[in-house]
Amino acid sequence: MEKSPENRDSRSDMVRARALFVDWLPAVVALVLLSLISELGLFGAAGSWEVFWSLLNLAPGLWIVRAVVRGLRRADEYQRRCQLEALAIGFGVLTMAIYAVGLLQAVGVGDLRQLIQISFIGSILIWIAALLFKTPRTR
Repeated sequence: MEKSPENRDSRSDMVRARALFVDWLPAVVALVLLSLISELGLFGAAGSWEVFWSLLNLAPGLWIVRAVVRGLRRADEYQRRCQLEALAIGFGVLTMAIYAVGLLQAVGVGDLRQLIQISFIGSILIWIAALLFKTPRTR
């Protein structure tokens, strides 16, 4: 089914979307590969190499920050506003989740590492969901 002419993305929107995909793709692939290497134990579990492989995950994380900044610079004013609102909601969720993790750790419930990872992933998913919820309402 084809979009009606008034709802089609402009050429600049398609170029921005493609550029955003190209910016994000290497970071996501690197994170998946590093996760597989870590989970399968392919890097070895002893000595300073373990620290190196753990910190190597920061490189794709920084790449994602770069992709977000580049995407915001390419966005128009309305898209920036939507992104800022979604980021604020995601940050609020992360703040409350980390607060809850601290309370759970105070009483000895759960594993700190897993709870923080779940909080981080959940806040990013909320950020994306808020952005998806906010943007289509105007189309």
